[in-house]
Amino acid sequence: MRSSSPSFSSSGFTLIELLTVIAIIGILAAILFPTVNSVRAKAQRAVDASNLREIAKAAMVYANDNNDRLPDLDALGATFPGSEPVFRYPAILARNGILTAPTFYFAKNDPQFSGIEPTAILTPANAQQNQIDPTFTDGRVLAWEFVGGLKMGDPATTPVAYTRGLTAEGTWDPKAGVYKDTGGYVAFLGGNVAFYPSVADKLTSNNSGQTVSDLRQAIPVGATAANSARIYGTPPTDAVLLSTPAGIVAVRGP
Repeated sequence: MRSSSPSFSSSGFTLIELLTVIAIIGILAAILFPTVNSVRAKAQRAVDASNLREIAKAAMVYANDNNDRLPDLDALGATFPGSEPVFRYPAILARNGILTAPTFYFAKNDPQFSGIEPTAILTPANAQQNQIDPTFTDGRVLAWEFVGGLKMGDPATTPVAYTRGLTAEGTWDPKAGVYKDTGGYVAFLGGNVAFYPSVADKLTSNNSGQTVSDLRQAIPVGATAANSARIYGTPPTDAVLLSTPAGIVAVRGP
């Protein structure tokens, strides 16, 4: 009796079917990847907003122990000799043990961020705590710009700090902005932090209370430059913004 082996038929993808599957995967990837990147960017911005809020809160805690005055970066020159004023803002908060982590001052989505975080704000080996650590300053562009010389009695609408890259027109510079020209965060003396695609006509004048676009017109201005607030930042060298490492003085608003 003859035994017959069972016959098996094997089938696989045809070339057309394989190309169709590859095309579908490509379409799904094209749809999914931008969505994932957008979600990741929004999540990082939420972290940035939280960091800015903590910086503003830390400055107010500092004020509670310093006659209701937030960090005055020009006056801190003797405390941190040889340092650029802009870096004295994080330094004085760290020296007072209020906010010591350098990560609060950088945004991972920032094109200017190298991806390497500083070791510390203050040099650990310096017992006097009057040296700002080189890893925090050398070649660094901070994600935030600070308003120095504020008092707790100033209007609640006064900006305390904001995302780097703001121009006099109230828009964020596409090259210097942390999020390019998408917008940025502003922290106010009243404690609120908000994201603005533009602050044009959304700030409050330091003179009349009407709306202004130039942040220099929204911070306290005195009879002289010495009695006025200043804006400090680390803009890229090819950018013309409202701040410099040494500070730009307030302007009287309309």
